Amino acid sequence: MAPIAYILVAAIRLFTLSGTVRDAQDGTGLPAAAVIVEKEGHQAKWAVSGDDGKYEVKNLQEGTYTVTLSYVGYRKASYTVSISKDTRLEIRLTPDNESLKEVIVTAVEDRGVTSSTRIGTEAIEHIQPSSFADLLELLPGGMAKDPVLSSPQLINLRAAGSLTDSDYATSALGTRFVIDGRPIGNDANLQSTPTYSSYGSSYVNFGTDMREISTEDIEKVDIVRGIASVKYGDLTSGLVNITRKKGGNDVHARFKSDMKSKLFYIGKGFEWGKESERTTLNTSINYLDSRSDPRQTRQNWKRLTASLRAGKDWKSDNFRHSLSSSLDYTGSFDNQKSDTDLDVSDGGTPIETYSSSYHKFAVSGRYSINAANEGSFLRSIENTISVSAENDLISRWKRVSLGKSTPVSTSLEPGEHDAIIIPAKYDAQLSVQGIPFYVFANSSASFAKGIHRMQAGIEWSMDKNFGRGTSFDTSRPFSTGMNVRPRPYYVIPATHQLSVYAEETARKPLGNFVLELVAGLRAEMMAGAGKEYDINLKPYLDPRANIRLSLPSAVINGYKFDSGLYAGIGMHTKFPTMDMLYPDPIYSDRTQLNYWPVEENLRRVNMLVFKIDPTNTGIQAARNLKWEIGADIDWNGYSLSVDWFREDMTSGFRYAYEYMPIEYKVYDASGIDKSALSGPPALSEIPFKKDTTLTAYSFTTNGSRTLKKGLEFSFNTRRIKAINTKISGNGAWLRTEYMNSQPEYYQPSVMIDGKQYPYIGIYDMNDGSFYDSFITNVMFDTQIPSLGLIFSTSFQCLWFSGHQSMPTSKYPNSYMDKSGKIYAFNEEESGNDPVLRYLIREYTASLYQYQRTPFSMNINLKVSKKLYHDKVSCSLYVNKIFDITPDYYRNGALVRRSVTPYFGMELDFKI
Repeated sequence: MAPIAYILVAAIRLFTLSGTVRDAQDGTGLPAAAVIVEKEGHQAKWAVSGDDGKYEVKNLQEGTYTVTLSYVGYRKASYTVSISKDTRLEIRLTPDNESLKEVIVTAVEDRGVTSSTRIGTEAIEHIQPSSFADLLELLPGGMAKDPVLSSPQLINLRAAGSLTDSDYATSALGTRFVIDGRPIGNDANLQSTPTYSSYGSSYVNFGTDMREISTEDIEKVDIVRGIASVKYGDLTSGLVNITRKKGGNDVHARFKSDMKSKLFYIGKGFEWGKESERTTLNTSINYLDSRSDPRQTRQNWKRLTASLRAGKDWKSDNFRHSLSSSLDYTGSFDNQKSDTDLDVSDGGTPIETYSSSYHKFAVSGRYSINAANEGSFLRSIENTISVSAENDLISRWKRVSLGKSTPVSTSLEPGEHDAIIIPAKYDAQLSVQGIPFYVFANSSASFAKGIHRMQAGIEWSMDKNFGRGTSFDTSRPFSTGMNVRPRPYYVIPATHQLSVYAEETARKPLGNFVLELVAGLRAEMMAGAGKEYDINLKPYLDPRANIRLSLPSAVINGYKFDSGLYAGIGMHTKFPTMDMLYPDPIYSDRTQLNYWPVEENLRRVNMLVFKIDPTNTGIQAARNLKWEIGADIDWNGYSLSVDWFREDMTSGFRYAYEYMPIEYKVYDASGIDKSALSGPPALSEIPFKKDTTLTAYSFTTNGSRTLKKGLEFSFNTRRIKAINTKISGNGAWLRTEYMNSQPEYYQPSVMIDGKQYPYIGIYDMNDGSFYDSFITNVMFDTQIPSLGLIFSTSFQCLWFSGHQSMPTSKYPNSYMDKSGKIYAFNEEESGNDPVLRYLIREYTASLYQYQRTPFSMNINLKVSKKLYHDKVSCSLYVNKIFDITPDYYRNGALVRRSVTPYFGMELDFKI
């Protein structure tokens, strides 16, 4: 039997079908095209074209076959081939013009090794943004928000709830924004007023204000929520990598108006030469005027941006060269603010004014070379340098009315000093000038050999503030309760950061699987802080790794099915800001003698000036350990991606409080013989006794823990031809926990024998809480290319959001007396003590119940119409055009909800 079987097998001849898949217009090879070979009564065979478009299908018996090809953006093709020998079939695919006209109006999830979202120009234009913050609704878990520009817009990636507490702002501070390779610096921002202002809040240590970033010049944005490349440092939560437009010859003008703002933009691109020998020039200017409420002039905000960018590409024998530079300006102008209803007296005299101005100039340059030969070991070298400077000025004037003459201390040095007497009414002026200055330089190179690709680089940055700082006349203070003195910012030392990094990328086929690994290490340190700081010259290591396994491709119903799994883990580090390292000294003025007779020449008020240095030399960098796992699939225009993540930042920045005992004198003025005085009494002749008090002060430390976890997903369908509609969506379940590792100090407000309560309780872990939410966003995108119309309707659902505060400690661990001595607290014994029992806190249980807000849905509409050969575009958007916001009960009380639609429209010209 064996010889017979051998003869039968040998009689069945097998052949190979091969060829190249090319673009019918330019002849270029098309990679990853699915070639399906079918014969009636036999199982289909298939192959995928390589990078050069070549394909090969083996082990075909003699006969007639149907060869079918599908490729995104091209018309499907089918051939009938008779095979009786090894056969070549050259295939040319024709672009599908209708498919190519499709506009991508949503964000696209990157099919890489980590969770990243790409937002392109078309999606940005369809959103019709006023500032960069409007783009965040395209992220999983994002929702459209009214563009309120009266206060800074901050980013808070992968977090449930809103960012309002400065003690948990490290997530926003630790999100790095990079524009064309230049990071946006904000660590030298010290701009805050030392006294309360209803005109605006200080957002020092909150990170980048997204209002300052205009969107019209953006080509694409990559928002990395997962594990970033080690090329990027000084971050904890994520990376926003912005690439701006380069070249072109169009004039682009945009005019937008909505319910609270107006925007005007014009830009022009220039381009000369071929693609490989190209010179480009881009220039633009943008103006935004926002009025959150016409009745509240205090809340107006204006922005002006301008950009000039140049680039040059050329080739040499072995390399392709690229040189680019940019000059950018950003300004915001609040000018003078004065609310007639609040800041003007009944007689029409102004009583308070406020003005601010902000100017920022940034210049950068980048030079890169790339090997022309793909087999070269040295693949690229890139050098980037940028310098930016800001001039931020706040000026305030106020008519102060105290009702009577008041003593105040003006001394800058600690010790005993006589107070000066300020009048009952006076004009006070205060200014705060900051001139943050940032320098950044990076040099990197990449190498390749076989399946391995490596990049390594070195980075240096410097932050400095040359501003005058807070300036005011101490004899005419803006408020008598101010606990600071004038301090110039330029005396604060510059801070430096030095980093080196190396990263390996390997892509290895494993049979029908493909394994991709990206792993690297970043070492970074801060210099210039001074040897007294623990963080100075201390190296921090950030290992990061991402891995992706692409599963074998399959053919389902004639279309290729691709899928993959990925995972990543990495450490991310954010250094403390200048404000955290060098805080303003705190002054505590204690009155020792208050002798105030009718005769002014006899008066004397003596104070002890106590100067507290809140510097924390033990502060460390904030560290965030992130990991994630995910999967994605693609088939016939349908796609789905899902990822699960966990981030644990245990050393976030926050303010902590301590009490310091202050010993001072209490002079007895009752025995002063006024008739014997010819001037103020001598202190040496007045009896006194010593007393001690506790003064609280705040300092920055690493006491906040932020734990984030959640599930993110996104999906897309192919366009439904009958209605030319594509369905896309995303969503996220998020849970964010906030915890405090610093002790809490609490002093009961009761009086004991007519005196202030003598003890301060020290408690563990205050203000812990968590937030959770589940949000989905489904968009129906309808496009009619023949009419130049795009309609998109999004259904944004907040399925639930919740919040719960963790119970705080009822009993203190210890308590402090006014001398600063600390005693252990015994719950049983102290509970019966008539004085110590007040340290046992009582709370209402309802304060710690989980509070859930139920389902609500907003429906948003966006429409755009192109005219005059796509040269003109008219657009309209209405957020919350319809809504479902049912009332609900909380703790037995009815909560009524309502929303107000928000609309705007714009006109675009591209000539």
